[in-house]
Amino acid sequence: MALNELGPEPARPMSATATEVHTGPATDPLAWFATTPHTDERWYWEVPEDGTAWVGMGSAATISTSGPGRFDEAAREADQLLGGLRVTGPSDAPLPRLAAGFAFDDTAQSGPWAPFGDGRLVLPAVQVLRRGGHTWVIRIDGHDRPTPVVVAPDPAGPVGVDAADWADEVSRSHYRHLVELALEAIERGELVKAVPCRSLRLDRRPDVARLLATLRNTYPACATLGVSIGATSFVAATPERLVAVTGDRLHTAALAGSAPRHADPAIDAALGQGLLTSPKERSEHAVVVDAIDRSLQRLGVVDRHPAEPTLLQLHGIQHLHTPIDAELPTGIGLFDVVGALHPTPAVAGHPGGRSAELRSIHEGMERGWFASPVGWLDSSGDGEFRVALRSALVTDVDTTLYAGAGVVRGSDPSRELLETDVKLGALLGPVIATSETP
Repeated sequence: MALNELGPEPARPMSATATEVHTGPATDPLAWFATTPHTDERWYWEVPEDGTAWVGMGSAATISTSGPGRFDEAAREADQLLGGLRVTGPSDAPLPRLAAGFAFDDTAQSGPWAPFGDGRLVLPAVQVLRRGGHTWVIRIDGHDRPTPVVVAPDPAGPVGVDAADWADEVSRSHYRHLVELALEAIERGELVKAVPCRSLRLDRRPDVARLLATLRNTYPACATLGVSIGATSFVAATPERLVAVTGDRLHTAALAGSAPRHADPAIDAALGQGLLTSPKERSEHAVVVDAIDRSLQRLGVVDRHPAEPTLLQLHGIQHLHTPIDAELPTGIGLFDVVGALHPTPAVAGHPGGRSAELRSIHEGMERGWFASPVGWLDSSGDGEFRVALRSALVTDVDTTLYAGAGVVRGSDPSRELLETDVKLGALLGPVIATSETP
């Protein structure tokens, strides 16, 4: 399946060559990430439970998009770039990937988010993909990077931390106030759901490669993401798939409604059952399912999903989860679906206009790429984007963690604050464990 209708070929068509690597550290894409100089832009993607890992190094082409039409622009640019790419290699070799990420809002990004922009598409000069027990190196236009001779960093051991101990009371009171404002808007009938978010700044700078090693080891069911531009890196271990396309099949999911995990199996099971039967959590989840249904219908996509959610149980937290599948109509590509779905009520609230207004006036932070689509696609039209949750922005001087919680009628400000503590903890422990003591 083509991405969309192909536009004119680039003035200088590029070529890609794929070769297989059979042994040694070079079979692990993270080893390439760790040995690549910071002067190179680096993109990393791994879903351990799927047996896939990918890294892109350097840039053979970079495209920036902005404004309300950034997803449409991304689709056009991707078609032109990938449509003119000549690929040589064995018949079972994978296609080159185009990496892409977008900001939560379509306004200009500032401060440490500025290098990432509103929308960024990169054709990495050298790519390494491990899939199905095989590792392939793909070189664009003869670009190359030194083959790693040292294995990827070992993951750090677990560190017991509580985000509540790392945040001051002023910021915690501010978040409770955000929830109260959302509840007042819900009572007035202006909102059905809001998703106030908060950040936590640390005077720590982790080793990014070791942080990625720790995240993939700790959260094998999640997608471990890393985007490094100069001295700044955006890192996430996210459970939430925005959309994946394989052939003519579309896969997405609703992920909303949360509860903590517990080491005692009986208590853990009770927490899960309470999540499944909670009217508040079920209502929050239903808002997201309905919104995804409507967004897909506007594209002409007829989806299918179970009537009842199940539990997605992760390290430290569990969620209500509804998988959603559909056949992708002719003429609809991956970026069309990304643009239609982002942002879902799971991260933006509903309805979006009033939620965005409350966020811009009261939240007091720039979301940047947090809770935004980050992913990849190839010239066959296949690809996947995740919602960049459980994430952190690492600069040359500090690290900022991000989290949010869904607020509906019946939500309690203190409980929602606690939920964000749990979500911040997903990255807090690994960041501390992979940082030098200041």
